[in-house]
Amino acid sequence: MNPGDAGQAPPPDDPGGGATTAGPASTKNYAAASGGCPTFPARRRRVLPGLVCAALCFAAAVGSQLGADRARGADRADSVLYLPNEMLLKHATAGLNTIIADFLWLHCIQYVAIENTTTRNFTWLETMARTTVRLDPHFKDAYRYGAIFLSALKADAEASSRLLCIGIPENPRAWELPYEMGMNYLMNRREEPDARRYAAYYLGMSAATGRSPQFVAITAAKLQSEQNLDTVEQDMWLQMLESPDKLMRDLAERKLREMQIKEVVPLLDQAAGIYRDKTGRWPESIEDLQREKIVQGPPPDPVGGRYFFGSDGKAYSTTLLDNQKSVMQGIIEQAIRDYQDSKSQTPQSLETLVQEGLLTAIPPNPYPGKGWTYDPATGTVE
Repeated sequence: MNPGDAGQAPPPDDPGGGATTAGPASTKNYAAASGGCPTFPARRRRVLPGLVCAALCFAAAVGSQLGADRARGADRADSVLYLPNEMLLKHATAGLNTIIADFLWLHCIQYVAIENTTTRNFTWLETMARTTVRLDPHFKDAYRYGAIFLSALKADAEASSRLLCIGIPENPRAWELPYEMGMNYLMNRREEPDARRYAAYYLGMSAATGRSPQFVAITAAKLQSEQNLDTVEQDMWLQMLESPDKLMRDLAERKLREMQIKEVVPLLDQAAGIYRDKTGRWPESIEDLQREKIVQGPPPDPVGGRYFFGSDGKAYSTTLLDNQKSVMQGIIEQAIRDYQDSKSQTPQSLETLVQEGLLTAIPPNPYPGKGWTYDPATGTVE
């Protein structure tokens, strides 16, 4: 199943969606997840008389199935399934679809709990979840947790994606649904072609709502950069400038500046190649390029960092390196805290973290030729 099958803008190169010039998450494509979409009113619940009426209607629709199941001696897991045809159930709700959807979702959770302790087949899970959202297309939790149950418990990532594909266009402001779709591709469908590309697309869609946690936007940007989806990343941050959350707006402003720096670095790499052709050696600084009249002056860094060259002539930005260093150092520090929590002491060395299985390898210091300095007495790394 292609991610675009349910009506949202398809990812790049999706055969069902045709070619796009701006990439999968252009401003137009992100419209389904951002401010241009209509909002839906909060889920309204009727009072007790409505609930009683709905329960009576539901009981009338499924009464015959109850008797049939009892006659068959259905096992405990199947005994929660008294689920009539979707269309029959919809006509039997007397207009109280959202209340019946809540009732059916509780029924679904009960089924999952029972099945998880018995056969673990989850045969009816997708049907129950889809019936619930047919009754209430804006039931965000049913989409999200139904998808999680399908992928994590039934191990059916495609069924999980099918459910989310229904929910994303119905709930364009819900960051959680494209996030779960992206993680589905990143974790459960990672062996499929272009899985990381689809993950970048859906995580970008989630971030573009302006409502997701900060880590979603950062992860999306990393994947988009990895997949050479620079236009996608730029559109995502531009969308986030409209976020009601000031923290997210500030993050978007900084990331847009960093994207300008990313455009400068490959240009400096080209200039270094020209310098080597002329002089037979790599440049050591921007001033070397100026002396050979290859550049007029140091390129601007809108964040306040500087550019330099490694011994191999590769150009670097301290702004970008500091960001990468912060991420790598954070991974190591978290592993140190986990070690302290389990051992009540600091590790003797960073290699201890690998030996204990807390890290598969020590993340490298992104600065060329630099390593980490670790103090076992304090558990600090620099």
